[in-house]
Amino acid sequence: MSKSKILVTGATGNIGKYVVEELINRNEKVLAAAFTERQSEEKVEWVSFDFTNPTTFDSALEEVDRVFLIRPPQLAKPQKDMKPFLLKVKEKGIRHIVFVSLMGVERNRVVPHRKIEDLIKELEIPYTFLRPSFFMQNLNTTHRDDIKLRDELYMPVGKARTSFIDTRDIASVASICLTEEDHLNKAYTLTGSEALDYYEVSNILTNVLGRTITYRNPGFFEFRRTIIKRGTRKDFANVMTMLYAITKMGTAEKVTEETQNLLNREPIKFEEYAKDFKHHWM
Repeated sequence: MSKSKILVTGATGNIGKYVVEELINRNEKVLAAAFTERQSEEKVEWVSFDFTNPTTFDSALEEVDRVFLIRPPQLAKPQKDMKPFLLKVKEKGIRHIVFVSLMGVERNRVVPHRKIEDLIKELEIPYTFLRPSFFMQNLNTTHRDDIKLRDELYMPVGKARTSFIDTRDIASVASICLTEEDHLNKAYTLTGSEALDYYEVSNILTNVLGRTITYRNPGFFEFRRTIIKRGTRKDFANVMTMLYAITKMGTAEKVTEETQNLLNREPIKFEEYAKDFKHHWM
């Protein structure tokens, strides 16, 4: 009998692409899911997949027994957008799903991540919930143009601190949970080793990039209006505004040791991340 595959959703994204690499290094058979069709390679098989298109589910789950699940940010209604796929996962008898959730989600019933966690539990799918703090890589994706074109950090969080985590560390943890024992039906709060405010972040970026990066601290309504004007979809802008409002209350400052304990090393520091991804802002 051939070795079972691991389906990696969001396989071209901030976390998924590193999960694919980690699993290949562990000699796992990977089925990498992407919205558009890609040519399969020697070490990874690609499959077209869309959470909103049930006709893609069977091929994405063929010979699969474990799933790495990440919610596309534009899908903000889990009952409509995610439940059909989770029902198919249940029907196929998937033995483990690792879902990238959100730090503090256990105290927040409003965010989509919590609703997805609840759906997975209701369906009794064996799970591991990874609850990371804010991704460092949000700054070279979602906020890239603010830094690259405007020399600014633009988010409404005041002086609140954030225990940023590198998505490469999240991927490493995910690969451990997918391939090693003792992680079923557990939830891990993943953070970096330090909590920084955005003034400190702007100083680090200024030093790394060799030009002044200024932290702007708009009000929530100004933030939402501005990012929509700059091209962000309204539903995603609403989620971003809500998450930053929660952050401003101090909910993202917690630093845990779970990342370090799972990886047996210190998490990647923000300055190291900034140097590695410097080219995105030049």
